[in-house]
Amino acid sequence: MTGVESSQPTALFGALALFFVMAAGVVLVLWIALPFSVFGVKSRIKEVQEELEKTNRLLERLLERDARTHHPHEKKEPVADRRQEGRPLE
Repeated sequence: MTGVESSQPTALFGALALFFVMAAGVVLVLWIALPFSVFGVKSRIKEVQEELEKTNRLLERLLERDARTHHPHEKKEPVADRRQEGRPLE
């Protein structure tokens, strides 16, 4: 046996060990950064939710106004009542 043959398993083991250490380092860095990204996204989601609620209120007012102007002879129940019962808004 020459020295080259006996060093191949050692080199392979060293390469695998280096790979796993680097992968563990990447996972560790991501794990440390995770809480900061969660809290950053949380505030943005709250902003989007508020805008969505505002848009829904605007759409309800528009639908109710549209229902009154296009069908003045018909008395329709408010849009919010129909939505709560799961009926279509028409």
